[in-house]
Amino acid sequence: MRFAFLVSLVWLVASGASAFERSTVTGQPDRPLFWDTRVVHLRTAYDSCDDLLPGAIAEAVARSASSWSTAGEGCSDFRLVDDGYPTGFTTNLIGGGGHDGENRIIWREAGWPDEVSPDTLALTTVVFRRSTGQILDADIDLNGVDHVWTVDAAAARTDAENTLTHELGHLLGLGHVADPEATMYGQSDPGDLEKRTLSEDDVAGLCFVYPAGLASPGAPYVRSPGLTGCRASAGRHVRGAPWLVALLTLCWWRRRRGARRAARRGGTASASR
Repeated sequence: MRFAFLVSLVWLVASGASAFERSTVTGQPDRPLFWDTRVVHLRTAYDSCDDLLPGAIAEAVARSASSWSTAGEGCSDFRLVDDGYPTGFTTNLIGGGGHDGENRIIWREAGWPDEVSPDTLALTTVVFRRSTGQILDADIDLNGVDHVWTVDAAAARTDAENTLTHELGHLLGLGHVADPEATMYGQSDPGDLEKRTLSEDDVAGLCFVYPAGLASPGAPYVRSPGLTGCRASAGRHVRGAPWLVALLTLCWWRRRRGARRAARRGGTASASR
């Protein structure tokens, strides 16, 4: 079976105007990524973050998953379900040699990859079939080494729900956009909570990729119809761009997060990946 990895990372490039964007097979922009099931199961290591209690992480994951699961009611049947604790701590980014069937969410308090900037908040790593674009596995690694995490809306730090909602958008196959109102906008500042709530563009992307009872555009079929990373910066606008590496067809996408509406809010940059 031929498959490839897509890891969200970041480069600094100029912003451009666009609506929702789909991630695609490397080198094949006409072959978008998609899940062939409409219920995707998550496995969260609730006790992996030194800054937050397990219950706080569980609630943040539940709210972020619910944001995507309920936003498309009436137009999409896509659902995210948290199935509890993972059976292991390797991911597609760290220690994994291939997809393991669990879509893991894990904070890394040690061993953050040296090749990834410490400004990076999180990385979403997707394993997919090159022949179809079908997503087989997706993991989210969050940087606990270089960042302090919070669920407190009054704290000017990195908000877990804000970050997770953005990363779950990548997990379901969406890419960065240039619309600063969108959850999938690749920038954020300290204390930013705006990515917690999906914009019309985000919902449009969800409903387009996973239309209720219909196949995803670009997918050969649909199963289970019905119910069945960014980084800190200092106010510069950026968006993701691909960095190709050789390993089967291993793709690394570096996503950097800069300041999001910092001028309007008077904030300095921080990040969520």
